[in-house]
Amino acid sequence: MTIWTVLPAAAVCVSMFYYIAATVAAIRFARRGTTPLPPIPKVPPRVAVLKPLHGSSNSLAANLVSFLEIAYPRIDFYFGVHNYEDPAAEVPVALRQRYQHAGITLLVGEEPDCSNRKIAKLIRMADRAEKAEIFVLSDADVSVERDYLKRIVGELMSDEKIGIVTCAYRARPGGSIASRLEALYVNTDFLPQILLAEMIEPMHYALGATIAIKRKVLEAAGGFRAVKNMLADDFYLGNFTNAQGYEIKLSDSLVTLTCEEKSFAEFWHHQLRWARTYRTVRPISIATVMMHGPFWALILLVMTRGSAAALATLVLVVAARLAMSAAIVGRVLKMPEMLSELWMVPFKDLIMTGVWFASLFSNKVKWAGREFKVVRGGAMREVKG
Repeated sequence: MTIWTVLPAAAVCVSMFYYIAATVAAIRFARRGTTPLPPIPKVPPRVAVLKPLHGSSNSLAANLVSFLEIAYPRIDFYFGVHNYEDPAAEVPVALRQRYQHAGITLLVGEEPDCSNRKIAKLIRMADRAEKAEIFVLSDADVSVERDYLKRIVGELMSDEKIGIVTCAYRARPGGSIASRLEALYVNTDFLPQILLAEMIEPMHYALGATIAIKRKVLEAAGGFRAVKNMLADDFYLGNFTNAQGYEIKLSDSLVTLTCEEKSFAEFWHHQLRWARTYRTVRPISIATVMMHGPFWALILLVMTRGSAAALATLVLVVAARLAMSAAIVGRVLKMPEMLSELWMVPFKDLIMTGVWFASLFSNKVKWAGREFKVVRGGAMREVKG
């Protein structure tokens, strides 16, 4: 055997081990979701839900309604937009009449000198929420269940050492092929990796789908201004919190993401941004290419000139990949409607291998119509012109 066959054979073995380990981690996590809601204090802490918005989408109103219908006694909602021309501003304004009891505040404008416009909005919202004891922030494409806040507040208040509670998430497609690829990536790549990592090591980062953080912990970590120029603001907010001696807990509950990518180019640039972000904040993530089983099995098939053993290996790898995906999507995420989409997983995996290679050749990313260069330390600078 030569290195051209040893390397892909070794990567196939790594991939098979990963498929098994990630499935075990996901099933263990699913069992946690059946536990009763943790108790919250007799006087529930006041919570400010912060939602930075940018542009409208088909699911935006439904996503925001899921938050406005949360069952929690002391809660205020803050929505932030860049300016009144942003169509997202119309949505919370329209919902005020229907949810008059909800305490909806729309803030227009951003903190100056912030490369990260999401954080620029969060700074304004947090400054306005003077009475909040806990901040809960999440992206605009997230929807939640009614008991969401009771669970994460209970988890956050269960131990003084816990500074942040964050949520893993599942994804539903919006209908286009690109959105289906995006949802498959979240459900069969991103989620299993997060659950496996959480099973084998303490969390040192947070996930943007939900970050629930105590006010005193946020202040100790430097506030939102500490991450105003960071591309991976959720990662660094968790990282800075962890550096202050606080623990980060992955909630027992999942939230739901709606994917609305309309074109393959949009999907590609989104994945490229994520890949370059991971490589910047966690250089070891570059080794995840060793878990791209279908790619390595194909390389092995080519290097052995189509041998029967290599062909059998390819079939075995694809079967194992599909079995892992089916177990996670069906049993863990409880999304049987997505099972019919799984035939695309091996093809999506090959696309993700292409994304991995493309991510190595530049530190530039596209985000919300702007282009940035990621510099040392995870900060980003806008590329002009």
